[in-house]
Amino acid sequence: MNPISTWSPPLMLRAGQLVWAVCLALLVSVSCLAQSRPEIPTVTIVQPRNINAYQEAVQGFLVELRQRFPTQFNTIIYENPRGLYTTLQQHTRSNSSPETVDLIVTVGTNATAEVSQQIRDIPVVFSMVLDPQKVLGSRQDIVGASLNIPPELQLKMIKDMLPAAKTVGIIYDPAQNADRVARYVSLADTFDLQIAAFPVSSQKEIPTALDEVNSRADLLLGIVDSTVYTSRTTEFIMRYTIREHLPFVGISVSYVKAGALYALVFDSYDIGRQTARLAAQILSGVPASELEITTPEKITIALNLRTAEIIGVTIPNPLRKRAEIIYE
Repeated sequence: MNPISTWSPPLMLRAGQLVWAVCLALLVSVSCLAQSRPEIPTVTIVQPRNINAYQEAVQGFLVELRQRFPTQFNTIIYENPRGLYTTLQQHTRSNSSPETVDLIVTVGTNATAEVSQQIRDIPVVFSMVLDPQKVLGSRQDIVGASLNIPPELQLKMIKDMLPAAKTVGIIYDPAQNADRVARYVSLADTFDLQIAAFPVSSQKEIPTALDEVNSRADLLLGIVDSTVYTSRTTEFIMRYTIREHLPFVGISVSYVKAGALYALVFDSYDIGRQTARLAAQILSGVPASELEITTPEKITIALNLRTAEIIGVTIPNPLRKRAEIIYE
C-alpha cells in the first residue's frame, strides 16, 4: 500500500532550539507513535486512470480537501476496486482493523456500483456518477457528487435556446425513468412548456417514437436511458433528427460533437471539489446519512453551430458567447 500523497502543515523551529528539538522528537516518536498514527486519516480513491474526466475530478478533490480538512491525511489511489479489497484483506490477516481506511472515494458509476455492494463498514463517497439512486439501490449511507443536470436548468435552457418551442419530446423507458419524466412534466408549466413523453420498452420501438416526437413536439430532449440511448441507437437518432430538422438536446459533449444541437455539460474538476466538501464533513464526524447527494454546480454549454445551420436554428448571441465548447 503506497501512499500517493501525504500532506500536513509545516513545522518551523528556531535555530537555537535545534538540539532540544531533536531530543524532544526522539521522545515523542517513541512514546506517542502508537497514538499519533491512528489519528492520521487515510482516504482511498478508486479511480480508473484511462478517463481524463475522472483524473480532473480527482485533482479537484485533492485540492479542495486540503483546503477544507487542514490536518495531515494519507491518500491512496487504486485503479480498480480489487486493489482496495486486497489492502483490506491484508489488514484483516495481519490483525489490523480495516477501519485504518477512514474513507473510500469512488470515481465513476462502475466503481461506485461495485464498492457499494461490497463495503459496509467504511464510509463511501462517490464522484462523477449518473443516476446514483439507481446505482446505490437502498443504500442511504452513501453520499456524493452526481452528474445529473437538474430538470429546471434543462427546461430553462430550452426556453432560452429555442424561445419559440412549446412542446418538449422525451423518449424513455418507464422502467428506468418514470420518476424523472414525471418531474419534467411537473415543472414544464413554470417555463411555459409542455412535455410530450413517449414510453418504449425496447429499441425496436424507437423509430415509431421518433416519428411521434417529430409530429407532436418542437424538439427532442435526451435523458440518460440505457434502453433508448446506446452507441447504436444514438447514431440512428442523430441522423433522424438532422434529416428531419428536429433540434436534439444531447446528454453530453460527445453527443454535441456527433451532431446534437447543444448540451449542458458539467465541469469535472468542480465535481471533484463538490465531492471533497462532502468528504471533509464525513472525516470531521458527520454521518453520510445526514448529507445530501449534490448535482453539478458549474455548468456550461456545448454548441454545434454546423447542426444549427443545417436544421435552420439561430443560436441567440448571448448563449453563443456563454458556450465554452463550440463545434463548427
